[in-house]
Amino acid sequence: MKPIYTFILALVLTVIVAPPTFAQQEQTDTTAVPPASPFHLKAQFAGGIGFLSVGVGRTLFDEKLETDLFLGYLPQSIGGDRIVTSAIKATYVPIKPVQIKTVNWQPLRVGLQVSYTFGSDYFATEPSDKYPKSYYGFSTALHGSILLGGQVDLTRVDRLKKFAAYYEFGTSMEYLVSYIQNPKYLSPGKIFNLALGVRMRL
Repeated sequence: MKPIYTFILALVLTVIVAPPTFAQQEQTDTTAVPPASPFHLKAQFAGGIGFLSVGVGRTLFDEKLETDLFLGYLPQSIGGDRIVTSAIKATYVPIKPVQIKTVNWQPLRVGLQVSYTFGSDYFATEPSDKYPKSYYGFSTALHGSILLGGQVDLTRVDRLKKFAAYYEFGTSMEYLVSYIQNPKYLSPGKIFNLALGVRMRL
């Protein structure tokens, strides 16, 4: 099986065939409120996986962990070429949300993301027939990133309680290594990107 197909299969299995969330507890009586669905949809602007991206995911371990599968698109008018990227993201919430009037604010969310860019111009392993050995030194298609951000859940807002808005600052491992090696030539503003997104529970 080609590496890209193995990668896509792993993404789908991670999001869909994940262990059941601990937030789903058995109801003790027939009048109990049904537990919230662990599944959700997301729409995201920027963040290293396209100008716009859409995703599906689920929460685990009493909503302390989220796994997401994204598909992003960067149009030619913005990126100079049409670029399609898939990504899997795992986000951990280490502290309890802060209740502020009608919303819950998650002030700290940390995550890891692995993305793959499709196209003949990108490669997971450097092709020896096109470039000298170690010409690039890293994959141009497969990227790992670290993420840091927060989220606002509209928990007690009528008609919007299924929705949440989130923000993330992220950087790829390549950028981070380059910054550590050459801090004089790269500033934090050049290696970090900002993503803004919306989540809707199913």
